[in-house]
Amino acid sequence: MLWVATLPITCVWARKPKPAPEPEPEPVVVEEVDTLEVEENDDFESLTEGLPAGVLSRLMGDTLFVSCGKDELPRFLVVMTEDGECQYRLMPDMLWGDTSNVHPADSIYAVWMNTRVNPYQTPVDSLKDSIPVNLNGFVYPLKNLTYVTSKFGFRRYRFHYGTDVKVQVGDSLRASWDGQVRIVGWDPRGYGYYVLIRHDNGLETIYGHLSRPLVEENERIYAGEILGLGGNTGRSTGSHLHYEIRYLGNAINPETIVDFEKGTLRVSEDYVITKKGTFKHNEEVKQLKQAQYHKVRQGDTLSGIAKRYHTSVRTLCKLNKIKETSILRLGQKIRVR
Repeated sequence: MLWVATLPITCVWARKPKPAPEPEPEPVVVEEVDTLEVEENDDFESLTEGLPAGVLSRLMGDTLFVSCGKDELPRFLVVMTEDGECQYRLMPDMLWGDTSNVHPADSIYAVWMNTRVNPYQTPVDSLKDSIPVNLNGFVYPLKNLTYVTSKFGFRRYRFHYGTDVKVQVGDSLRASWDGQVRIVGWDPRGYGYYVLIRHDNGLETIYGHLSRPLVEENERIYAGEILGLGGNTGRSTGSHLHYEIRYLGNAINPETIVDFEKGTLRVSEDYVITKKGTFKHNEEVKQLKQAQYHKVRQGDTLSGIAKRYHTSVRTLCKLNKIKETSILRLGQKIRVR
């Protein structure tokens, strides 16, 4: 028996999302046909992982053909539509239904938690001097190349632990390496909707400001699989992907590993984490935590502020990246230490 899922345009299977403010997607209509010639499509083979053994499926034009009984179809077939673009995805099996099973990175991580991004609290000084990481199988999280909107590093009065990449609301976001979903969360003052994946190679990646996650916690995921849709949720001033790479909770500058202009790895597949090189930004973070600020009031001047805090105007200008002639605004924060 041949079952046909007819879609309005070329699409991808999508996972069943968690409840979200957005309206639920329309289900795919499955129609029965007797016979039909189906052309080969090599590009679709990578999307069929998880189908029952012996089940044939092909994508021809805008129609997906699945040769099986209706009860053998995937449990969830969700179609997401955004600005007329349809996306579909086959939901793979839950290989690890609970955390009692062995994860490839268990030798590195002693804790599995679905509520905190960094439950490890592992100081960089306690790490080995060099840690090899296999980056084989990397997939860029976006289908199309865009541009970086904000880099990793110091940003105003706080440290930015990821790289922001421009996306449109509804763009498909993909897992960078094979792994298991540790957190599908909501952070209204930060990440918004976000997904955190612990990868087999020991790294963890975070995908923030999603409009909708499309994965479940504890679910096995493979490199290139869609994990959610781009958005503008949480602490965000425009639609973008906030992308982090961490090791035992310690943030790594993604641009030292990923070339965001080309969508490829910047380093070889055998990457070595070093305390002095990979985490050299920690000194800046340490200084930031010790920073002291002065809130500008009526009549304040740079020279007056410098005198009050026993420093110099030159030092204030350097700390705040301003000039001696810069005009101070009421309520402005001036870093003095």
